[in-house]
Amino acid sequence: MTVAAAIAVSTSMAFAQSQISGKVTSSDDGQPVVGASIKIVGTNTGTITDIDGNFSLNAPAGAKLEVTYLGMLPQTVKAGQKMKIVLEADNKTLDEVVVTAMGISRDKKALGYASQKLGSEDLNIAGTSSLASAMQGKLTGVDIRQSSGAPGASSQIVIRGARSFSGDNTPLYVVDGMPIASSTDFDMDALNGGVVGSDKANRSIDINPDDIESIDVLKGQAASALYGIRASNGVIIITTKRGKANGGRPQITFTTDLSAQTVSKKFERQNIYAQGNSINAYDPSSSLTWGPKIADLANDAAYGGNTDNRYTQAYGKHAGMYYNPKYAAAGLDGWTTPQIYDNVGDFFDTGFTQNSNLSISQKNGNLAYSFGIGDTYQTGIIPSTGMMRTTARGAVDFEINKQWKTGFSANYSATKITSAPGANSGIMNVVYSAPSEYNLKGTPTHAPNDPTSQISFRNLSFNNPYWWKDNNEYKQHTNRVFGNAYLEYRPNFGWDTERYNLVIREQAGLDIYTTNNSDVYEKGSAQNSGGEIENYGVQHNIFNNLFTANFTAKLGANNEWDFGALLGSEFNHDYQRHWDYDGTNFLFYGQPTMTNTTVKPVTEEYQAQERTVGFFGQLSLSYANQVYLTVTGRNDIVSTMPRNNRSFFYPSVSLGWIFTELPALKDNHILSYGKLRASFAQVGQAGHYYSNYYYVPSYGSGMYGLTPISYPMNGVSSYVPFYMKYDPNLKPQNTVNWEFGADLNFFDNRVRLEYTASYQDIKDQIFDVPTGGSTGYQYLRTNAGEMTTWSHEFAINASIIQTKDWDLDLGVNFTKLTNKVKSLADGVESIMLGGFQEPQIRAQAGYTYPNIYGVGFQRDEQGRLLLQDGLPIGTAGSQNLGECTPDFNMGFNLKARWKRLTLSATMDWQKGGKMYNGTLLTLNYFGATKESIPYHEGTMVAEGIDIATGEPNKVEVSKQDYWMAYNNITEAGIYDRSFLKLRDVTLSYQLPKFAGIDISVYGFARNVLLWSKMKDLDPESSQGNGNMSGTFERFSVPNTSSFGGGFKITF
Repeated sequence: MTVAAAIAVSTSMAFAQSQISGKVTSSDDGQPVVGASIKIVGTNTGTITDIDGNFSLNAPAGAKLEVTYLGMLPQTVKAGQKMKIVLEADNKTLDEVVVTAMGISRDKKALGYASQKLGSEDLNIAGTSSLASAMQGKLTGVDIRQSSGAPGASSQIVIRGARSFSGDNTPLYVVDGMPIASSTDFDMDALNGGVVGSDKANRSIDINPDDIESIDVLKGQAASALYGIRASNGVIIITTKRGKANGGRPQITFTTDLSAQTVSKKFERQNIYAQGNSINAYDPSSSLTWGPKIADLANDAAYGGNTDNRYTQAYGKHAGMYYNPKYAAAGLDGWTTPQIYDNVGDFFDTGFTQNSNLSISQKNGNLAYSFGIGDTYQTGIIPSTGMMRTTARGAVDFEINKQWKTGFSANYSATKITSAPGANSGIMNVVYSAPSEYNLKGTPTHAPNDPTSQISFRNLSFNNPYWWKDNNEYKQHTNRVFGNAYLEYRPNFGWDTERYNLVIREQAGLDIYTTNNSDVYEKGSAQNSGGEIENYGVQHNIFNNLFTANFTAKLGANNEWDFGALLGSEFNHDYQRHWDYDGTNFLFYGQPTMTNTTVKPVTEEYQAQERTVGFFGQLSLSYANQVYLTVTGRNDIVSTMPRNNRSFFYPSVSLGWIFTELPALKDNHILSYGKLRASFAQVGQAGHYYSNYYYVPSYGSGMYGLTPISYPMNGVSSYVPFYMKYDPNLKPQNTVNWEFGADLNFFDNRVRLEYTASYQDIKDQIFDVPTGGSTGYQYLRTNAGEMTTWSHEFAINASIIQTKDWDLDLGVNFTKLTNKVKSLADGVESIMLGGFQEPQIRAQAGYTYPNIYGVGFQRDEQGRLLLQDGLPIGTAGSQNLGECTPDFNMGFNLKARWKRLTLSATMDWQKGGKMYNGTLLTLNYFGATKESIPYHEGTMVAEGIDIATGEPNKVEVSKQDYWMAYNNITEAGIYDRSFLKLRDVTLSYQLPKFAGIDISVYGFARNVLLWSKMKDLDPESSQGNGNMSGTFERFSVPNTSSFGGGFKITF
């Protein structure tokens, strides 16, 4: 062979090409990795995996392949035949794939708006049954408030501030691709100002946190625009657990935990002074505790056992004792020795919570399934309160062939809640104000042989809490089924499936639930001495149908262009039934049923139907993994609006630029990733329009009512025109949103920063505008007013240590929100959101939303108190007393691992924001607080200006008179609600695997440390489950701290 021939043969062999093939899967679940890049090292030759994770290409013998996919660690492997490549998740690139509108999974880098994801490992589910509680402290731009620590307590989740003055600000919940009902069935703020009755849970309580695989929060309008008019408040997308590959075997998991709850911040009352109106006299019937010292009660002129009075004259001297007629009325000896009782501590129980969950899941071939059951049992810190919840779920996904796929997701929940009332219907006022010398727990609650005759230390405007425990009841019972089924079709047109894909999906869902409420006031109750029972509830049958066609294509010689087009329609129909039956005046005690009542003042029931039809589309285009453009549009037709004004179109556009893909910045180890993003969107929120109708008004004084005062004519009730007029040109309120942001990763993605600035302009607000009496109506429901919101959100997450034995991750998030009411209707200064006649929580033009409106102190131009006869005086009318929006919120998250031991913790910091605390204001007025102790005896000359002379005050008054006058003005009850709270801490240990079984044990504590400016009470306790939540407190059920542990078994 010649030299030339040898060289030719050698060269031919070197460049011989052979076809190689393989499949790329994920180590997490064994699922195919679609769109993974396969590239021959040192060349520009490559391909991507198809829908089944398969690939094939021609490569030189012995070539090396680089396999990459976003969010997974790259691999370099030697080329071969029938390769099986398994990619591991890259823990440094967290949350890179997110679920967006309509359940479409997209790379986070492709989004031009902010989106945040929480995996199941991020949720603080240990020891809680509440989804809201599990999310607290984790998200920027999301305000999560729970009204109390009571079982089944309501929660408020508000994304980037309120959009509506007085309407619903709850985000849309989407579970497994289908929207479900999430708002509370009964808005206590709207019904009675949030100051009567018990708290009502919202429907997120039906979701078991243990069932959740991930939560994606769509904050801005561009993110949620495809969902249309129902998503103006943002969207919370919940994906439940599905079947995963486990070596071909089913995976069974059982978890259980048990925890104990105590009051997080217990009110400490003064125990020096006794019941009475002044220091000189004990009064066993007074609501106040300005009486003599407890140690001196034996010497009291009217009741002391050492003095000459009617009781010693009748029963003889009782040295060192005093007489309490309330004890005698209860059948006890009226003579007692002065001593101190902890009435607050005695009343509260230790609550217990047990959560247990059992699940089985598997992915075997074309079939994946996951089934689970859960049980929650809670007893509250308030006697007779608690919650029981049973949940069940199932999810099946079946790939019929490469073109057809089907499946379903189904959830069931049965929830029973027994709650305690707050505010005007409350019992906490009696517990907190009970004098320290009175044995509240040890005294029978009623007169002998007469359970309807209550005994209490004070007048019976409020129930004895122990009598309430034995007789009254507030019950909520909900049965719910929700879920959906889908059919997915990928037509085969003979095109290159590595470049072109079309997915047609039909999905239909149901959300059916019935909530029954029963409020029982036994015969002898303070609210109604004759007794009362009210049974009321709501039923929803919601059908939702979603049809989408999603086309994607890779274009260009090197697939540098990505194009996507989505078209779809949605149909939502909500059938509702509402009922309310009220009966009063029980014939006899012991049977609080409707049949035992003699008067039925309310018997009403009605049905309603609401329907929304939407058509939507989305176009997306990206170039070279660097520039991403998305445009959407949706048109909704809404039945709840006037007939001639029901169709509305809303657009959005978003743009993202990954500038680190520029050649000069690519593969930089300091600035690993950089992206700028911007978006614009417009979305509406529909109201409810009704043709004018007649009704029978509720007659009464209107003392605590939001509706006009009405009186029957000659004692006869009759139909009258409804007091509200509806604008026939009513249209949805309109939100325009601009959003700008940047994402920066440093040091090989170990440090990740996100910043977002969002501006919302909400016009054409829908609310009830007061009208002149000459119109024949009190209100006109119309479009008026404007509110703007600036939101600044910043998050930094750092993977500080990542080794075989050690992991340390830290996260900090920051939110500053300015939610401002720019204007209301002409001539309207403010509108009420909840509260009393005074004070109220209101939306007031020119102030941030919401604010506190009530009587303030009269002051001079220099801010000094004006005094009359030496005492503070209030303003003639109500005024702004404080704005409730905090200066900022911050969350701190820690996750550390050493070998098999893991520690996680979350801390919340809220700076600023005002709230009305009627509990502390009232107890100060009563002389029950430790703060009041210096004012029980003596006189003083208060600092201030004498209103009569304009000179510094010189009038001497009793300290008691000054303190009571000061705390009889609402402004004295306005508090800064700043706090720093250790939200949760969990320590877990993963035992060595034994016989194929994984066992982990964990201990946890929730709400265990609290530093706050407000003394005595937790600033997160509040009244109301709507827009006044978190800002108005008056004898609310307190928050709790919990401690517990549990274990998890997987095999």
